[in-house]
Amino acid sequence: MKIEEMNFLEYLGKEEQNLLTSTVNFRKEFDLFYTIDRIYQEPLRRLVVSKGSVVIPQLYLFVHFYFYFSISCILRAHLSESLSSTRKAIDASLTAYKIILDPSSSQKYVDHDRYFQFIKSNLKKEIDKDSSKYPLAHNLINIHEACSEYGSHADISSFIHRIERKEISGTSQDQIFVHYFQFPKDEEEYRFYYIVTLQSFFLMFLIFKPYFDTNLKIIDPIWELTITEMGPKLEKLRKATYDKFNKNP
Repeated sequence: MKIEEMNFLEYLGKEEQNLLTSTVNFRKEFDLFYTIDRIYQEPLRRLVVSKGSVVIPQLYLFVHFYFYFSISCILRAHLSESLSSTRKAIDASLTAYKIILDPSSSQKYVDHDRYFQFIKSNLKKEIDKDSSKYPLAHNLINIHEACSEYGSHADISSFIHRIERKEISGTSQDQIFVHYFQFPKDEEEYRFYYIVTLQSFFLMFLIFKPYFDTNLKIIDPIWELTITEMGPKLEKLRKATYDKFNKNP
């Protein structure tokens, strides 16, 4: 097997080239990113919290950071890393969900209670017993499990779109490449991952919205309308993009 060499500066250069290429390829969808970012940013301009009420805002900012990081990973052709960071953000969102619904559990989170160390599994167990519980968590738990399979461990699933095999002319041997950058060759499939990442972080925002509804003195009607319209828009685009490279939406 022939190993292709790459030095660190070449790696950084290819990252930036990927970023520019992705920005051009996804230029039509970039407005969605900026709109979701504005949705996230708006409450921060008017939210005031007391010293003893920082857990939810901290988790919110944690999720917002990973929104930036996950999208930047997608644009730089680091698919597994984007999935892994999205998984972390979902963990934070599910933690916030539990605390928003049960504020008394906040101290358990601060004390590293095992319930919160396995928050996804524990919420899933409760949902399995009563499907009406945690409705905003249902889709996120499914996304979390997909992220775990393809982005959080060094098992074979995480090598999807990273392994390439080429025949060596005139021999019975193959040449195997393990690429430093990971992305689908099908542009529409790549776009699909980008859209799903946007949709995932929008779903995470919805978990925090009741907290802001309670704690913001003034609710911006334009912000509310943007949120209302964003969900159906993302779902329609997700299905349309998926249909372009797969027959089953």
